[in-house]
Amino acid sequence: MGGLWVGVGWFGLARRRLADGAVVFAVRRDWPDWRTHEFVAPRLTQAEAERAAETERAYWRRGPSRPAVSVVRISVNDLRIHRDRRDCKAPDCAVAATRRAPRPS
Repeated sequence: MGGLWVGVGWFGLARRRLADGAVVFAVRRDWPDWRTHEFVAPRLTQAEAERAAETERAYWRRGPSRPAVSVVRISVNDLRIHRDRRDCKAPDCAVAATRRAPRPS
C-alpha cells in the first residue's frame, strides 16, 4: 500500500496513512551553509505544521548551524520522493505557504 504516515504518533495521537495524491503541510529546513533543503514533520493541517516548525526552531536555536524553517504545502507523493533525495538543491521544490493559520484561542 502506497502513501505516507502523517501525524504525531505520541501521547495517544493517531497517525493516518494518506494516499499519494493527498496534500499535506510539512516543515521545510533550508540549510544556509550548503544551500540545500529537506522536508520533515508532515501534518494534516497548517496549524499543526506551524507548531512543528516552532519545535524545529527551538531545537536548532542553540546549534552552530541554524536552518531557516518554514511551512510548505506539498503532495504526499512529492514528500515521499523527496525523502530519498540527499542534499536537494532543486529550485522547483515546494516553498513556504504565504498565509499563516489563525492561532487557536
